[in-house]
Amino acid sequence: MPTRDTHVKVGGRRLTLSNLQKPLYPGPILKAEVIQYYLRVAPVLVPHVAGRPLTLVRFPDGIEAERFFQKNRPRGAPAWLEVVRLEGEDVKEHPTVQDEASLVWLANSAALELHQGHGRVPVPDHPDYVVFDLDPPEEAPFAETVGLALALREHLADHGYHPYVKTTGGRGLHVVAPVLPRWPEDVVFAAVKGLAQSFARRRPGDVTLTLSKQRRVDKTLVDVYRHRGRQTIVSPYSLRGRPGAPVSYPVSWETLEATSDPMAFTIETVPDRLAEGGDAWAGMAAFAVPLHTRRDEVEVGGDGALSTYAEKRVFGGGGTPEPPPGVRVGAGSAFVVHRHAASRLHYDLRLEHRGVLRSWAVPKGLPPRPGVKRLAIQTEDHPVEYLTFEGTIPKGQYGGGEMWVFAAGRYRAETFADDKVYVSLESDGLAGRYRLVQTRGQEWLLERLDEPPRAWLGAPPAPMLAERRSAVPAGRDWRFEVKWDGLRGLVAIDEGAVRIWGRRGRDYTAMFPELQDVGGLRTISAVLDCEIVCLDDAGHPVFGNVLRRLQRTGGSQSAEWARRRWPAHAYVFDVLYLDGRPVVKEPWHRRRAWLETVVGQGEGPYRLSEALSDGPALLAAVGEHGLEGVMGKRVDGAYHEGRRSDCWVKVKVEGTAEVVVIGYTPGEGYRSATFGAVHVAEPSPDGLLYRGRVGGGFDDRALTEVRAQLDALDTTPRPAVAKGVRAPGTTWVEPSLVCTVRYHEITSDGRFRAPTFLRLRADLAAEDLLGEALDETPPPTD
Repeated sequence: MPTRDTHVKVGGRRLTLSNLQKPLYPGPILKAEVIQYYLRVAPVLVPHVAGRPLTLVRFPDGIEAERFFQKNRPRGAPAWLEVVRLEGEDVKEHPTVQDEASLVWLANSAALELHQGHGRVPVPDHPDYVVFDLDPPEEAPFAETVGLALALREHLADHGYHPYVKTTGGRGLHVVAPVLPRWPEDVVFAAVKGLAQSFARRRPGDVTLTLSKQRRVDKTLVDVYRHRGRQTIVSPYSLRGRPGAPVSYPVSWETLEATSDPMAFTIETVPDRLAEGGDAWAGMAAFAVPLHTRRDEVEVGGDGALSTYAEKRVFGGGGTPEPPPGVRVGAGSAFVVHRHAASRLHYDLRLEHRGVLRSWAVPKGLPPRPGVKRLAIQTEDHPVEYLTFEGTIPKGQYGGGEMWVFAAGRYRAETFADDKVYVSLESDGLAGRYRLVQTRGQEWLLERLDEPPRAWLGAPPAPMLAERRSAVPAGRDWRFEVKWDGLRGLVAIDEGAVRIWGRRGRDYTAMFPELQDVGGLRTISAVLDCEIVCLDDAGHPVFGNVLRRLQRTGGSQSAEWARRRWPAHAYVFDVLYLDGRPVVKEPWHRRRAWLETVVGQGEGPYRLSEALSDGPALLAAVGEHGLEGVMGKRVDGAYHEGRRSDCWVKVKVEGTAEVVVIGYTPGEGYRSATFGAVHVAEPSPDGLLYRGRVGGGFDDRALTEVRAQLDALDTTPRPAVAKGVRAPGTTWVEPSLVCTVRYHEITSDGRFRAPTFLRLRADLAAEDLLGEALDETPPPTD
């Protein structure tokens, strides 16, 4: 049967894909699905393997047929497929992956498995991590292997390492710790073997370093020999050529403890897991340390490099708190990005090089993706101590203003010349490959070369949710904001373009044209969390007007008319992404400080939601003004996307009322035997006032009890109080059953907003309520 080639474009490169319907796994799993998998995980896989020599395991006719290993560049590979040259062996050119196109090309060649060397260019023979391969006996429960990995983690941490872990796609685990790439393989192997030997001495009954299966029987092999003879490990996120298409999957230590089956990480499950939890190894290189056996080795820096730095500053009493000049020995590969609110808000990129920090001021922040170019102005070199400096530089001093560490970690340099720098930055919050090229004088051009793992500015994130509390939390660890009565909005600002999404991802951009005006915000790219409100003349939010704005779907003219009729403002209370990096892992107080520099106190549709320390006083104040309630924010809390977290709590100003049940709707699902909701009315001096339907707050016992009470009532025609109410399927009953409900407010059309059932009031009758209402009638006036 003739095959049909498919021509595609991936990352700007044209590729020809063949035999896409060929089964590569039983099931079947087709080659097209394998390619699709690697394309989906490319944003997280490529940063881990880029610049590493790869060994491919290819299965041209699927995993049930012949496989072969390939270390050299595949025949017919395109010229742009990069290689890594290794000296001293027969095979000198290993394929490597630099982008998603090269990954797709290798997948199309049926390279199901990628196995990587431990170093990267420019020093591929110097490992940048140490690895311990835990190979358990055949019948060992996975929980035992997990326990050993946790014990090994503690052992490595005791020696100053920062361990990570991944599954192997089988029953084993790889425990990996990043190290500085400063030593050749034999030096690293000696250090790793020493660590493994001391670990084995502590656990002689269950681990061994003996390779022979006959001699290790019921013990787990701690295989450190991967660091000898240029051996490899399977790459993170690589498929394995085994039934079910398992994946070698990086996991957090918390996830590992909760995992009972390592084979649950497969071609089908991993993409969704990544979308939900992200890359557990993101920014791993930022925690690289020297080998524990070589930490007394130092690097010599130069002299006189900081004269310009010293000339511009006054140190000591009354001067700047910045570190004084002085060349200090460092690890040689650290970086920091400062957010600097000086006379003009900007960023400073600093790279440790030869004992000092080479520095560039970047007015608009780091580029968020390839194709966006940023001006970078080279400034004077700074001392290495600046890697951790943050604080306030006094007004009148050079660079006066607030300075924060925006991102910090380690970088890997491909090129570091006087006129061009190619580096990969690795930190917990910022990771990417960047290019700095000198254009003229002190002016450089900064570009990002790799696609970020997630398109923060192009897709709606999931907003964080709050837990509900009945009282304001106490303590210094909380700040409090007004809970605005409006529409939750996530605003993405990308080079001046604005997108607005609702809580469930609905696009509201066209409905609020006034929010396109971001000229008053000091940011080029950001995702802001806010509440979109419409205010009355007294400055109170009117939720009904927000709903009217959403109902205007007649095009731009309709939206513009609605804007003039019910103008909207966005009260901004958090930031998820800012000028080139996600900030959701930062504590609230730091996100808040940055947010204040973005929104400020300027005019325009965007306003900063004020944060106060006295929660009870704020709750009392919002109650007096008829507002909905307060939000409590834990000052050290992260932003938990799409999750309800106790880092945020909401405390509402609510009302309660005794109401009369006048009808009920049929139930569905587990409520099919009881009811869906009850229609309620509140007695007033003018008679009964219809207050809407109440469906929340009923537990199983209450559902049964209320239904029994309803069955005992006489049915009636629709009462006059419910005239015009849309109520298909409703059974109307005589108004005698009384209950207590809680609600947030009474809307302009007289309905309870967000009512919930509290309890039945068998001690009250409808006549009693009506009599009390009449008693409250004010006396007539002359």
